[in-house]
Amino acid sequence: MNRPIVLVHGAFHGSWCWDRVTPHLDAAGVTWVAPDLPSCAEAAAGALLKDDVAAVREVLDALPGDEHAVMLGHSRGGAVITEAGVHDRVGSLVYLTALLVDDGEDATEHVSQDLSKAVRANDDGSISVNPGWDAALFYNDCTGDDVAWATNQLRSQNLALEVVNSERAWSLKPSIYVVCSRDKAIPPASQRAMASRVQTTLEWDTGHSPFLNRPDLVAALLVGLSKG
Repeated sequence: MNRPIVLVHGAFHGSWCWDRVTPHLDAAGVTWVAPDLPSCAEAAAGALLKDDVAAVREVLDALPGDEHAVMLGHSRGGAVITEAGVHDRVGSLVYLTALLVDDGEDATEHVSQDLSKAVRANDDGSISVNPGWDAALFYNDCTGDDVAWATNQLRSQNLALEVVNSERAWSLKPSIYVVCSRDKAIPPASQRAMASRVQTTLEWDTGHSPFLNRPDLVAALLVGLSKG
C-alpha cells in the first residue's frame, strides 16, 4: 500500500497552493491531505505556530490505514513539520526550500533581507504581502498568469516562530531537504546550511514556489517516496 502524503503550506498561502500537484498524486493512486494552517486561515484570531502544529497532528490522527506518511513542508511549513513530525504516523519528512531550524534558533536569519520591505503590518497583528513583492520573492520564475492566479489567493499571516524545546523531528526521522537554487525568499546559501543537518539534499533549478510552475517535479518526488 502507498504511503500517504501530508502537504503543509508556507506563509500567506493555503491548501490551494497544491492544486497543481495533487492531480499528479491522484493519477498515481497516492492518498494525500493538505490542511489549511490556522496561522493563515485564522490569522485575525491570533493563531500561531502551536495552533498549526495541533492542526497537523489532528490530520495525522485521522489518517486511514497504518502506513507511515511522508510529510512535506514548504517555506514556513518547515517549522510546522519539525514540531508535528514526531507523530508516530510520520515516516519521513521533506523540507521544500523550507525553514529547518534548531531549538531556539532565530528563523529570520535564514530569510531574505527584502522580506521586511515586502510585508506590512495589519491592525489585527497579522502581516500581509505588499503588492509586487509576491512576484519578486515567491514567484520570480513563474509566468504572469501563474503569478496572478497565486497572488489572488494570498492571505494575511501570523509569523511568530519562536520555538523553545523543539521536537526536532528532522533529527529523528529520515529527512530530505530540497534546495531551490533560484529562490529569492530563502537564499540558497541559507537553504544549504539548513540542509546540512539532514541525511539527503536535492537541488532544483527553480524559485521559491515549484508547486506553481513545476508541479510535475514536486509530484514525482512525492510519488517516488510514497511508492518506494
